[in-house]
Amino acid sequence: MYAFCLNPKYPGYFFLCFKAGQNAALANWPVKVIPNAFELRGIKYPDMRALKNGFKLLFANQGPGGAPNGGARR
Repeated sequence: MYAFCLNPKYPGYFFLCFKAGQNAALANWPVKVIPNAFELRGIKYPDMRALKNGFKLLFANQGPGGAPNGGARR
């Protein structure tokens, strides 16, 4: 499950919040709003549909921590 959440500390950003399963912790990835696009993990997406699909692919390939095979990112 995922949702978009405001990021009040940093103008021009919002969070893509998600929970990867019933027992998983809540997590989030920051999304930057750029002219005519969104940027997630250094990849630009032209619209919200592409952003959502890109998130699903990144999550499937990297896991919630952002490291390959779902490992923790430091």
